Amino acid sequence: MRTRESFGVPGCEDAIEIGRGGFGVVYRAWQPDFLRTVAVKVLAPDRVDEARFEREVQALGRLSGHPHIVTVHQAGRTSDGAPYILMAFEEGGSLAGRAGATRWEDVLAGGVAVAGALEAAHRAGVLHRDVKPENILISRYGEPKLADFGLARPVRRDPPEDRQAVTASLLHAAPEVLRGEPATVASDVYSLASTLYRWFCGRAPFVPKRVESTAELIARIGAQPVPDLRPAVPAPVFAVLERALAKDPAARPASAAAFAEELREAQRACGVAVTPLFVAEADEPAESTPVVSLPDRMRAAQGLSATVVNRPAPRWKWWKALVAVVATLAAGGSQAIASSRLDAPPAMDFGEQKITAEAEPRSVTVRNAGPYLTPRLRVTLDGDFRLVSDDCTGRVLARGAACQVGVAFVPRAAGVRRGALRVLDRTVMLSGHGLIAYARDDDPPPGPCYADAYQVSQSAYGYVGGFKAVSVKLYWSPGCRAVMAYTWVWKQYRDTAGTGGSWRVRVVAEPGGRAAVSTGQPIEQWTEPMPLTGCARAAMTMTGTGLTEPLTVATGEHCA
Repeated sequence: MRTRESFGVPGCEDAIEIGRGGFGVVYRAWQPDFLRTVAVKVLAPDRVDEARFEREVQALGRLSGHPHIVTVHQAGRTSDGAPYILMAFEEGGSLAGRAGATRWEDVLAGGVAVAGALEAAHRAGVLHRDVKPENILISRYGEPKLADFGLARPVRRDPPEDRQAVTASLLHAAPEVLRGEPATVASDVYSLASTLYRWFCGRAPFVPKRVESTAELIARIGAQPVPDLRPAVPAPVFAVLERALAKDPAARPASAAAFAEELREAQRACGVAVTPLFVAEADEPAESTPVVSLPDRMRAAQGLSATVVNRPAPRWKWWKALVAVVATLAAGGSQAIASSRLDAPPAMDFGEQKITAEAEPRSVTVRNAGPYLTPRLRVTLDGDFRLVSDDCTGRVLARGAACQVGVAFVPRAAGVRRGALRVLDRTVMLSGHGLIAYARDDDPPPGPCYADAYQVSQSAYGYVGGFKAVSVKLYWSPGCRAVMAYTWVWKQYRDTAGTGGSWRVRVVAEPGGRAAVSTGQPIEQWTEPMPLTGCARAAMTMTGTGLTEPLTVATGEHCA
């Protein structure tokens, strides 16, 4: 079934069918002009309302910048006149293949992310109508992406027929939709909650029994309570799901953003990191639903002040504080007086960095700007950042004293990434922009496998005399589903070896790849593409001037 064919979409070639349904066919194709693999959905012309198709394509074009909505590159008609939508190809497949195999903390974070995407769509006037595991795709970096916004789906006015097959759409549809009522924001929220339920435990809230008609299943969905997931899922989390799966639409969260905020409250209640909520630029949200707009995400340092507003306390609280100070001083001043007067930059932008590059730490200075000793300091860090040094934890700072924390930006995905450094009550908002490292930046040999390849896993380095001598990288081609190893001999080693020096490098994608070997004064070396079905790494062995023994360097593994 998955055969290469011509499907009449301009600028695309090597189309391979990867999915088929009642409303069209989905292909994976290659765009040579952009050196990328794309997904193309070709719709059945007789199932499309022309005006609605154009309206919703335009709306999706506006939404494509959202980090958790699949990017739409273009839309049009094939040479045969069939409407098509050309989208980013997400390599991780759909959530349907991962349901029940993820930690509840990660499901909760994914739920917030997708709820933000759904809210962005709603604000753009687009109902999804078919939120289900099959329509949440996973990017190459593990990020959930909402897809398939019902572009060709007429709103169902009649209830499903009893002979209709039980599909994923039916299992995750809201009770009122199954009764034939129009889709609404509330029904989209229900479908997302139902999808999260399956993500948690591997099954929909209601599944057909061995001998049960479609009508009986629909009646059970509309009448029976949601099966309890506790204790596998914490009580605060299940309570949010249960509310979003209410039979009465009015009893559910009023919006996808409200649902996301309830999930975030569950994160706080469970003591796990709170996931940022991103929506599209729109009217100001309610104060009870804090969100981060997409333009704000691009302003790394603006609008991210960590200034703490100190509200005046009642007079009796100041009296109690004064008594505590006097008591402490009477005891010899051996205890620290709590103070919120820590001074630190409100925000720090790390700029652009390739996802696989070696992190460059930056220092954050924290100073006691208050009149008293600080409590013993505690440092926490979240987001795409790593603590590389910590001179603050456990210290008590005197007035005017300072300490430093070293932070490195380690982006896990492309685009704007955020995090927060917290020292007691002082928060420093961190941001950076992750970049994908493409093989074309390293001047690869010609060929389609090199053309769309990008680096996977961190670069590995070998040192001679305390200086970098060689780096090794592993590249992955999604179009060829193959890996290539690459090595580069650094200039400082070449200069030290001199014109009379020589060295030999052997680089290989292992296991199973063909090694590439160069002798003399090679600067770089690529291997041929190696088809990948399991896991692989890039490994390099170097001998030569200045080396008393072979230098061996290897990257981490990448798995297909």
